[in-house]
Amino acid sequence: MARNLGLLIALVCSLLLDACSNSIDNSENFDEGPVLKWAFVPYDSDSLLVSGRANYEMGDVLVLSWSASSVTIAFIGTALEAMSWTNGVVYLDVFVDGDEDPSSLVQIAYSEDSLSFAPVVSGLFYGPHVVTLYKRSESNVGDWYLYGMRVLGNVENALLPKRPKRKIEFVGNSITCGYDVLLTEAEVGTDFDASNESSYYGYAGQTAKRLNAEAHNICSGGHGFFINYDRTTVLTLPVVYNRTATWSLSAKPWDHDKWHPDIVVINLGTNDFASGKNDSTQFVTAAVDFVRNVRSYHPEAKIVLLDGPMLSGEYMVKCRQYLEVVKATLEDEGIKDLYRFSFEPRGDALYGVNPHPIKDEAFEDAEKLSAWIRSEFGWN
Repeated sequence: MARNLGLLIALVCSLLLDACSNSIDNSENFDEGPVLKWAFVPYDSDSLLVSGRANYEMGDVLVLSWSASSVTIAFIGTALEAMSWTNGVVYLDVFVDGDEDPSSLVQIAYSEDSLSFAPVVSGLFYGPHVVTLYKRSESNVGDWYLYGMRVLGNVENALLPKRPKRKIEFVGNSITCGYDVLLTEAEVGTDFDASNESSYYGYAGQTAKRLNAEAHNICSGGHGFFINYDRTTVLTLPVVYNRTATWSLSAKPWDHDKWHPDIVVINLGTNDFASGKNDSTQFVTAAVDFVRNVRSYHPEAKIVLLDGPMLSGEYMVKCRQYLEVVKATLEDEGIKDLYRFSFEPRGDALYGVNPHPIKDEAFEDAEKLSAWIRSEFGWN
């Protein structure tokens, strides 16, 4: 996206001048609330705690594409607004003051209109607040462009939370993205809508929550080790793994040295089988090559090869066999710290690709995976 820098600066300056000349008196809503003014926070400010593959190469803007990317800001005041844009559609969960679950949702849809600030939260009591915007929708459907924020009050960096000490990178397909996880059981099987997707309520987001770990979710619906669901062999997950986005013009090469996870969980293979064109040799070769690359990027990480929960019957059996071959092949090469974990399938057909997990099922998977990680790696 090409945006004129001068126009953007003029817009921001205009908004700031307007804010400064029209201070807001909150005395009607708060017993002793002071007169508050809007304070602008640019996209690259150290007042923003950014998690995810941050892309600053698209001009005067921060671009976050992958699921579970987030921005956190701390302030003393009553409201927060953000200036955002997208090339598709983006859903952002809003967490306020340590919420266990999001308190509200921000939807950003593609528009040719001029950029402007839009509400994130408002009407808060006057006092300290920490607000996180969490990208719950996947890179396939839209990238989040953040030009800046403004708070009604004062930014307070000292209130920003510390980053979790533990870090997990989840690599996968739609299961890791939380595709359809918000559907009810009666709605399963309906056409995809990005509003029903949530990386937070998927197994990856919930595992990270249970383990108090910072997570990078490098996931794209329909992608496989060597072949995708639509039977294409370009832009497989091992290819897009090295980018800041899946396929859009926002995608830039990612420097893996910027963030080294303690654990890499790879949940791939479902789409290779679902394509109907799976080949054992190509599957194993592609998976072995990919894990070699992951090990080269993250020499100290523990790598977990995960299968399920959508495959069942013979598909499940073969996928698990292939992954065991991948693990054994790499260990014969001297590559260590490789592990296997399996989710239970959602069905028992002889050959089957079952529906995506919904919320309760994803929570069950997250509980099992996080318990195994605690036990296997001593993450108490």
